[in-house]
Amino acid sequence: MVQNLHCARDMQEMRLRKKKRQNIRPWPGSLFMAKTSGVARISLHTAVDAKPPASYSAEQLYRFGVSRHMLQICSENAESFRFDLRDYFSRDLIKAGDGVQLADGGRLIPDDKGTAGKEEFYRALCDTPTVDSKLISESWGYNHFRWIVWKLAAMEKAFPKVFGSKCLTPERLLLQLKYRYDVEIDKSQRSAIKKITERDDTAAKTLVLCVSKILSTGSKPIPHTNRKSDNGATPNKDLKKEVPVGIIEVTDGWYGINVLLDPPLVALLQKGKLAVGNKIVTHGAELVGSQDACTPLEAPESLMLKISANSTRPARWYAKLGFHRDPRPFRLPLSSLYSDGGTVGCVDLIILRSYPIQWMEKKPNGVYLFRNDRAEEREAQRQAESQQNKMEALFTKLQAEFENEHEAKCKSKDKKRQRFSRQQIQSLQDGAELYEAIESSSDPGYLEACLTDQQLKALSNHRQVINEQKQAKLQEEFRKALESAKEDENGCSKRDVTPVWKLQVVDCRDHQSDTAYMLNIWRPMLELRSLIKEGCRYRIYQLSTSQSKGLSGSGVVQLTATKKTQFQQLQASPESLSRLYHPRQAVNFRLLSDPLFQPPCAEVDLVGYVISIEEKQGGAQVIYLADENQNLVALKTWTSLKQLAAEDIVKPLTLLAASNLQWRHSRAADIPTVYAGDLSVFSASPKEVHLQDACLRLKNTVQDIQHFCKECEEELKSIKTDGASSLHSPGEFCTNPKRPNWKSENRNLVPPCLDNKTPQPSIYVFNSPACMKSTQCVGVAENQDPKSLKRRRGLDVLSCIPLPPPVTPVRNFVSPAINKAFRPPRRCETPVTITNPGVTLNNSETTPCKTLAIPNPFAEDQWVDDEELAMINTQALLNGSGEDIKGESNVKAATTSRSTLIQSVCSQNNFSVDKPAPERGLESRQSVLGAQENGNQDEALQNGEQNKSVDPLLCQQKLQTRRKRKR
Repeated sequence: MVQNLHCARDMQEMRLRKKKRQNIRPWPGSLFMAKTSGVARISLHTAVDAKPPASYSAEQLYRFGVSRHMLQICSENAESFRFDLRDYFSRDLIKAGDGVQLADGGRLIPDDKGTAGKEEFYRALCDTPTVDSKLISESWGYNHFRWIVWKLAAMEKAFPKVFGSKCLTPERLLLQLKYRYDVEIDKSQRSAIKKITERDDTAAKTLVLCVSKILSTGSKPIPHTNRKSDNGATPNKDLKKEVPVGIIEVTDGWYGINVLLDPPLVALLQKGKLAVGNKIVTHGAELVGSQDACTPLEAPESLMLKISANSTRPARWYAKLGFHRDPRPFRLPLSSLYSDGGTVGCVDLIILRSYPIQWMEKKPNGVYLFRNDRAEEREAQRQAESQQNKMEALFTKLQAEFENEHEAKCKSKDKKRQRFSRQQIQSLQDGAELYEAIESSSDPGYLEACLTDQQLKALSNHRQVINEQKQAKLQEEFRKALESAKEDENGCSKRDVTPVWKLQVVDCRDHQSDTAYMLNIWRPMLELRSLIKEGCRYRIYQLSTSQSKGLSGSGVVQLTATKKTQFQQLQASPESLSRLYHPRQAVNFRLLSDPLFQPPCAEVDLVGYVISIEEKQGGAQVIYLADENQNLVALKTWTSLKQLAAEDIVKPLTLLAASNLQWRHSRAADIPTVYAGDLSVFSASPKEVHLQDACLRLKNTVQDIQHFCKECEEELKSIKTDGASSLHSPGEFCTNPKRPNWKSENRNLVPPCLDNKTPQPSIYVFNSPACMKSTQCVGVAENQDPKSLKRRRGLDVLSCIPLPPPVTPVRNFVSPAINKAFRPPRRCETPVTITNPGVTLNNSETTPCKTLAIPNPFAEDQWVDDEELAMINTQALLNGSGEDIKGESNVKAATTSRSTLIQSVCSQNNFSVDKPAPERGLESRQSVLGAQENGNQDEALQNGEQNKSVDPLLCQQKLQTRRKRKR
């Protein structure tokens, strides 16, 4: 048998050599003719009764006819698979040693062991009568042998009941090889991967591929592709950085290629959601690596496809591999997008909100600033004036330098002055010579007067040429200085400003989710701005994604238009619009206090009168607005009104229309609060129809603006000072009987929900859920989504829980002695004016004594010193009235001794004092005190004047006070 096999292989080799010298006429094989005959064929999905692939145990597969050596076949070892022909043909045929004649005339000759692999099948294909072996190579045959074996083995293992022992057979394999030869060689039809690698088609079309091998699943350092320098130095080690690398091999059934994954796909690969055998559909792939066209079998390792997660999705198991019949990108739901998932092929959106254009300025230091239209107009005007001033200053500086240089040249020529005769002057005819002569002449005026008309004309032309040269040189120097100044941060650099248009969108087909997404369009065209409207449906292609920078931190994806973005307007169904889109309307102030109020996109539009404006720390401001029913709303801005260019619009006693205000519900606030963001708009004369109607209604309702704002400001002050006193009772509704009625006679302009006949909750108190259900103007629609209904049921349950009993305050016992504060003794004499008529100096001149007045007992110089306080016997002061008599005698004795001391002091200072009369002084003080108690000040002064003598006690106090001040 072995000799016969050797002889058969030699005969086959001879036939192959002979075919290379012949011209082979192509003829399609039986499988190709069957597929292209036009007869209706049964699809794979129909053949398995639309059942998905299932996994079976080895025993189950063996019972269904799947051979055991077929269970270990995968894409990696499929190329090394060998058939044992004894399992497929009779032993007599094998022992004959002539090989096996298969379909289409190919002869398969096994090896000495009776097995056949890729080499034997390649020779059998070349031995087929209609196959030209000069057109194919061994690598071509081995490649297709691998993919055919893997495909047929997978079909048997996935559907053993239908395809068990029927797919992976030698005859079926050779038929598949002949079919691929007919398609690719004879018909010149290439697969998707071959067209892409040969640069004859784009990889951005929609592709269906199958994962065949996982090459890398983790992170490893990837160095930059910097080659060695000329001196042989290696690249810097710092160029290596840790990046997530995920590389897999995919196939279109004919050829394979490596694929580079982005981080989201790497995460799916590590989780096992992207495994071998899975089919994926992708769009917008990019061919990276070598830029040279090559076949897939000759492609270098660096040639790879790069796919993104936002344009890749799992495909159905029965999807045909290769280019999809529809090359356009497939639609993706917004909820499935990744912020770092690359380009989005197609989304179906409804525009919820369209915001005004913003202007982003990039500073030289890398800082980005966003401004609205009004702020950008002011900044542009300011920058233009600053640039003009800088350019004028620069030009003036250069011009001064040129003049100084010219003066220096003139001074140098002054040293070489010379005189010219008339003959020499008449001999000068050239303008340059005349100009040099005048410049070097000692008397230029005389020389110029001697010139003829022709000489003057030549001189004038030459001077004009010189001036033009100076101006050109000055302009050139100015241009160079201006370019150098543009590089300077504080110089004449041009502003880098880019307009951006932001839209709030929602998925058209996702009716369960209420998540809105932000779409940014940079440098929008006027045609696009006129095309896109709120409440319309659009299919948008080629968008990029990024992480949203909102304060909520919920990780919502942000969409951005690119240069390749295209917009297609579609007709939206009424059901989708009614569920997803809510038109803009001026929100009633009372709805902001409703816990069930959920505005679209968490934004509201308000119209009201500005009551007051409060400044906060950091430049923030709070604007209080009021509607026709004196319902108050606080509008907080994170920046000053000047930065928003709205200080001339937002003023007290003015009607303000504010749109795109951020709403956040807070139960703790007495006044509902909204916030003005970067996209908020303030206007005194809005262009929107709903804001115009609200402004007209408010103007017709409020007649006396001054009185109205004054009443609202008083209520605002009462709320700030005492919030509890301003809270309305649960039975009180939208109007207060104590307030004046600010409504005009035209009641058609007032909404039905604001009428006094309908009970409404005030802005400070939440009605019970039962009352809210009966109220029609709470803003809650009957047909709500499940989330709103669930939230409302929860609030209803919480409202049924009774309030806890009041807590008894804890009263700490405090001793009465602690509450008694120490009171230092103070002099309680009433200020009395006492004059001394008899003070005599040494020169016998009598002058009136200065007026002595007892100062206020609360003055600083009348407090008792600490040393004196320490010497006071406080226990004696607390004793009974029995010691009062003793105290009076002590006072009299002290008064007598003090008067004696004062007389001695006055005698030392050459003063003469009348006889002291302490008793009279005490009587005078008592009379004055009695007069003051009766409220008669004049009588007190008269009693003081009658007692002419000086009180020695008062004099001693005055002296002590003066000495303390001197110290």
